Amino acid sequence: MGPFLAEFRKTLHLDEKLLSQYTYTQTETELSLDDKGKTKKTETNVYQVINGPEEWQSYQRQTVKKGVPVSEKELEKSDRENKEQVEKEKAKRDRKPESKIQEEREKEKREEQEVLDDVFAMYDLQMLGREVLDGRSTILISFKPRPGFKPKTKDGKNLYRIAGRVWVSEEDYELARMEGELVDSISFGAGILAKLHKGSAFVLDRRKINNEIWLPVRAEVLINARVLLLKGINVKEIYEYSDHRKYSVETQLKFGGPAEDLTP
Repeated sequence: MGPFLAEFRKTLHLDEKLLSQYTYTQTETELSLDDKGKTKKTETNVYQVINGPEEWQSYQRQTVKKGVPVSEKELEKSDRENKEQVEKEKAKRDRKPESKIQEEREKEKREEQEVLDDVFAMYDLQMLGREVLDGRSTILISFKPRPGFKPKTKDGKNLYRIAGRVWVSEEDYELARMEGELVDSISFGAGILAKLHKGSAFVLDRRKINNEIWLPVRAEVLINARVLLLKGINVKEIYEYSDHRKYSVETQLKFGGPAEDLTP
């Protein structure tokens, strides 16, 4: 592995973990497509994602459901249920030894590194050149599975079926964009529950937020699948992330609006 790829690996973390440090708005749009790829139906859901320092404190507060704003009564009910759930989990965590909690955190870190070990071992990586993306100089890198490689992790086994390209910021070695496509189908439940067909594709765009951290701002997924060996699915899902605000103990989250920093 060359120096550039080695530095790139150091910056890689699961976006779920990075996003857990922030509150943000998540807009999900699902487009049902016909056989010719034309949109038959569009459905939009919006969430105010509120995170705490621990995963169990996270809250996806749905503000728009199937294109319709959620009523104040429904929001209050959802807020109340979430508060009760957090209190229950907190009571459970308070009874758990600190050593056990630390052990779980170390396990998460170890599992993330194991996935990255798989990723950098399973792919044939080729640096294709330099491109300007969103005003930043990036290095374009192609990736494809190495024939005969045996991934060790569950995530690695699924990722092994993907090929594509990534754009990496030349300034700080951060992933700026990824395009990928399934080169082999993925089955769930031994193929009985669902099968994601070859040709399904995705695009992920990331940007530097507040000039301090790279986070996803948009993802687009084209899904061609069959469920229960009967129902065919052809949809495009678009995920947009906005209003990123870093979580801190000084931040007060006000339901129904963005987080506001309090000053003494």
